[in-house]
Amino acid sequence: MIPLFKVHYPKGIGKKIEAVFKNGTITEGKYSDEFEQKFSIYINNPNTRLVNSCTSALTLAARMVGCKDGDEVITTPMTCMATNEPFYHTGVKLVFSDIDPNTGNIDPNDVAKKITKKTKAIIGVHWAGQPFEIDDINSIAMERGIKVVEDAAQALGAKYNGKMIGSNSNLVCFSFQAIKHLTTADGGALSCGSFEDAEKIRLLRWFGLDRKYSGSKWEQDIVECGYKMHMNNLTAVIGLEQMKYLDNIVSKHVSNGKFYDLNIDNPKVKILKRPKKCESSYWMYSLLVNNRDDFKKYMEENGIAIDVAHVRNDQYSVFAKFRKDILMGVEEFNNKQINIPVGWWLSKKDLNKIVETVNRY
Repeated sequence: MIPLFKVHYPKGIGKKIEAVFKNGTITEGKYSDEFEQKFSIYINNPNTRLVNSCTSALTLAARMVGCKDGDEVITTPMTCMATNEPFYHTGVKLVFSDIDPNTGNIDPNDVAKKITKKTKAIIGVHWAGQPFEIDDINSIAMERGIKVVEDAAQALGAKYNGKMIGSNSNLVCFSFQAIKHLTTADGGALSCGSFEDAEKIRLLRWFGLDRKYSGSKWEQDIVECGYKMHMNNLTAVIGLEQMKYLDNIVSKHVSNGKFYDLNIDNPKVKILKRPKKCESSYWMYSLLVNNRDDFKKYMEENGIAIDVAHVRNDQYSVFAKFRKDILMGVEEFNNKQINIPVGWWLSKKDLNKIVETVNRY
């Protein structure tokens, strides 16, 4: 079975992890500092701070926005629940926006209609690694003085208008979870629009204390309560090793995705729209199929693992009170989306087999 996802394993990683244990500096320190610097350079944003998961990054983003009871946050339901639960915990009202069923991304026109005086932020997700319309969303937000949060969990290595994702909005959240382009087993990062915001994140990720404080770190005053969300040296050393392979991993995903774009040709199977200014990292490759269950069975019978990635969040009971509008784009996309393997592990033989199988359906 050709796998849908696979965990990338850097050669010799066991010895690197063992060395950290032997050194005795397992928590945040030398390796996390180095990884943070190298990752910041990769996404071209020095105002980036590492955390222990993308969910933590989103939690800190909600804190930076200043979300509280009575506020509203416009978001997409077509995402992992980890996008919306951190904001839910602040007591805000989640206002679900429709999406473009041709891309899976949030629809700026629907967002504009749903803004009120209570709107505090707009959350967008780069579905499958393809950027949403950042300029349109940022323009809407700037007009009204509200924040934009990008959930870029799937979009490491993607570009918008030629700029790396991570350098376009106020707050951009990344994931280093098991099956992402770059994995540290688990981990994440939060990129900010200013140095001041990044420094605040550095304090908030570790109880509100400064680990770089010259005296005893326990003698500091805590001005603002934080969390325990820093990245440790063990996960950071994995990240440093993975960085050595990152360019090749992303380029393989992209070249494989573009191969599908050019060669999948079946009127019963629709590929996503690719706006010119949105350069996808092709973390997943989503197809839209009417008889999805039949297609899934057919592909698996031919030795190809496929599956849905996420389901619409507004179907969960926990979000029931936020179900308001009929979201036609979400309805269509949610019922049709399915994902085929696109990653770095695929051989040319695998790619040809997948294309031929899809086209034969």
